[in-house]
Amino acid sequence: MSELTLLCCVYVLGLLCAARLWATVLLVSLLLGMVLLRSRLWQFPIPESWRKGPMARWWAIAILISLFAVGYIQVATPHPALNDISHLINPPQTTLPVKVMGIIESRPALTRRGSFQFWLKVTEVISEHRTVSGKLYVTVPRKTVKGLHPRQSVTVSGQLYRPQATKRPHGFDFAAFLARDGAFAGLKGTQVRIDNPGSTWGGWALRERIVRSLQKGTDARTGALLGALVLGKDAADVPYDLRGAFVQVGLAHALAASGFQVSLILAAVLTLGRALPASQQILLGASALLFYGFLSGAEPSIVRAILMGFAGLAALGLQRQTRPVGVLLAITTLMLLYNPLWIRDLGFQLSVLATLGLLVAVPPLVNALDRLPPVLATAIAVPLAATLWTLPLQLYTFGVLPLYSLVANVLTALLLSILTIGGFIASCFALLWPDLGSLVAWFLLWPTQLLMGIVMSISQLPGHALAIGSISLLQLLGLYGCIGVVWLLPRWQRQWQFVSVLGILILLVPLWQVQTQRFLVTVFDHTRIPMMVIEHPDSTVVLNSGDALNASQFLVPFLQQEGINRIDWAIATRPDDPLKSGWTALLQKISISNLSRFIPQAFPVGATGQPKRQIDVNPQEKLTLSPLQMILWRAQPTILELQIGPQKWWMVDGSNESDFLAWLTTVQWSSIQVLWWTGEPLSPSVAERLHPQVAILSGRNMTPSSIAALEAVVPKVFWTERDGTVQWTPEQGFSSTINPGDNNLSFL
Repeated sequence: MSELTLLCCVYVLGLLCAARLWATVLLVSLLLGMVLLRSRLWQFPIPESWRKGPMARWWAIAILISLFAVGYIQVATPHPALNDISHLINPPQTTLPVKVMGIIESRPALTRRGSFQFWLKVTEVISEHRTVSGKLYVTVPRKTVKGLHPRQSVTVSGQLYRPQATKRPHGFDFAAFLARDGAFAGLKGTQVRIDNPGSTWGGWALRERIVRSLQKGTDARTGALLGALVLGKDAADVPYDLRGAFVQVGLAHALAASGFQVSLILAAVLTLGRALPASQQILLGASALLFYGFLSGAEPSIVRAILMGFAGLAALGLQRQTRPVGVLLAITTLMLLYNPLWIRDLGFQLSVLATLGLLVAVPPLVNALDRLPPVLATAIAVPLAATLWTLPLQLYTFGVLPLYSLVANVLTALLLSILTIGGFIASCFALLWPDLGSLVAWFLLWPTQLLMGIVMSISQLPGHALAIGSISLLQLLGLYGCIGVVWLLPRWQRQWQFVSVLGILILLVPLWQVQTQRFLVTVFDHTRIPMMVIEHPDSTVVLNSGDALNASQFLVPFLQQEGINRIDWAIATRPDDPLKSGWTALLQKISISNLSRFIPQAFPVGATGQPKRQIDVNPQEKLTLSPLQMILWRAQPTILELQIGPQKWWMVDGSNESDFLAWLTTVQWSSIQVLWWTGEPLSPSVAERLHPQVAILSGRNMTPSSIAALEAVVPKVFWTERDGTVQWTPEQGFSSTINPGDNNLSFL
């Protein structure tokens, strides 16, 4: 290992460890140990190969570099300024009606809810007569977005809010997402007024010109996909179902402008100019890289790919061999010196890992597949190498294994190459003459639709994505340790079968242990419909799925990261909206064996992947499925008794107190341990009648005084609006995702 390589690696590791104190201490301790081993003060025998490494002073410098990296990323992390617009909201306020003036910084993009979002650099709050700073994440209705583009000065009216940190296990942290971009508040806009039209020229204008031309030559859906294949998903509004299908089958890289597109375009340009002198080839290649970078934008993955392209051109001009891994490390370090926060960008991490996998794993894989035709061997080796190096990080983040990823990549390799090159040519023509670009795009209509058909078909195959559960940090490090050993130590390369088995054991044994021992009840927060998941070694039970957004964005990711591929028993208590059905969204990803519904309208008719068995539950009827026994006392409003392990729960949904107390006098009931109350506020009178040990409140209208009164008669009270998602295990009892003693209504 050279001294420069050591310092680059330590800097990157320092950035990665900065988020955890124990990791920073461990890194510094290891480096300090190397200083002692390499110094003459420590008389300890070391392997001969180690004696060729950096001397003690370089390891000492590495300690300083790691500490610099930890401090640098802390300094670079955005913090709200004293006059940041987010300070306008003072707890316990959660929203504030405002009218703000600012400059649009990004192209308005379609969201899952059907609205549009853009970044706004704020200059003034007109409604408060104050000059402010900061950046806002703005969402506006579709009808107000016409004519909006970057660099415009606009006035937006709406509700200002400061996002809360996530309260759900495995939940998307919207507050952290905004903070990474230097925004600490959002604005739900209702009206937009353009004050200054701004410049109509720039990269965004060229991208829009290209996408419109491609869509004119094909159609809106096909043209958007073709534009994303060339310029990245941020250049066009690819429908979310299509974008999700690419992710599910392991083709997300095709929609993220990065090394795949850059390498194809550079190879095509150099091939066309192979008759030219070397200097002109380099100039042509460099021009193509700069032009593509200007068109696609300065995303981290694109910048890395373009810099790698320039390094290859430099090697061509100097007629010298380069060490690709060293070049990748140097470029990664330079980029992280420019912006250390990129180390937290998942796209950047996957891009670097995939590139490293291609550099070090493709040649040996091609040699191992020497019995196949060279083209087929390469088509298999490229996605396999990238998958091997990125899979541990994907499992750590999402907990889902795309089973057909290799098949999808092999089947679509030729199509993606044709469409990327053809789309780039069409894009160049579109800039000169949009109608000519549309004509070229028309020839790509059928290949693009064929690609869409293949991807959608694979994404709908049974078991296209296997949820195995999110792996731990130790498992992540163990898997990359196995990969690194085979890569760096020649003696272990011959033992790759043993290392592979070890990696599989590191992956599966802890997951198997969790799956066979877990008994967990989860009550979700911030849901209009009460939602619960019961995980048990014998079965999984889901009570309600919420609406389509809750199901697709919260429930499905939670189940996948818990390693759940099948719901044994689903319970539907409320009428289902066919247009916003959470069950439909859930069934697209996870199968349901049995469904119990309290009313016929509680499940959509004709939903894809219907449950194998559906049961209409009548009042007073008892159903049993380990670990749950259920008695429906009343359907509307719902009063449901659940026997979960040793505890008896009552879920009361939609009842007011007077009605509920009157109903209690008409039935014979036994004592309960947990009362789960949704809807209207709950007063101590109900708790005094039932004497529960735990009360879980899923309504938004509670006040601190009413909570305090309830806590005087109930030993433990959880309010999901305050405490977040509530969970129970036999070993640890009840807990919430936010410490009940914290005031989680205070913001960042």
